[in-house]
Amino acid sequence: MSSVFKSMKCKGLAAVAAGAVGLAAAIPAAAADTATVTVNATVIGVCKFDTSSATVTVTNGGAGSTIDPSLTGNATGTATLDYRCSNGTTPGFATTPASPTTVVCSTAGTCGTDTMPVSVSFSGAATGSGMGSGQVKQVTVTGTILQADYVNAKVGSYTRSLTVNLTP
Repeated sequence: MSSVFKSMKCKGLAAVAAGAVGLAAAIPAAAADTATVTVNATVIGVCKFDTSSATVTVTNGGAGSTIDPSLTGNATGTATLDYRCSNGTTPGFATTPASPTTVVCSTAGTCGTDTMPVSVSFSGAATGSGMGSGQVKQVTVTGTILQADYVNAKVGSYTRSLTVNLTP
């Protein structure tokens, strides 16, 4: 190949390369774009029991856990229930049936179907601090039978199961 031809070939290639660069410069660059994504999350107020049951034994200081009708004063008993609520959630407690209700004789052959009224109340409840480990709260359940209601009651054992409702 002659040197003139080689020189022309190189000049031609250089011109093609320069044209390609010029053409690339003439094509606009692709523009970047952005979008906004909003992430929403809603934590609801929830309360759950950690204790599934408890027993309130009502007494007025009689022998053991009994009611002595010769003593004065109301008969009371307490139990605690463990619960958790979402952080900042205030719990509400109520019984089904509603308080006051009655306890019914459960000793066959002694007190028949006699009943005594009992009031159930809750104390010590605290606003929830979360559902995680170490966030357990306690509420005290108190049962009260007035002296006027047990002073003439028939001898025997009286009982009633109540459902405690916990609401946020």
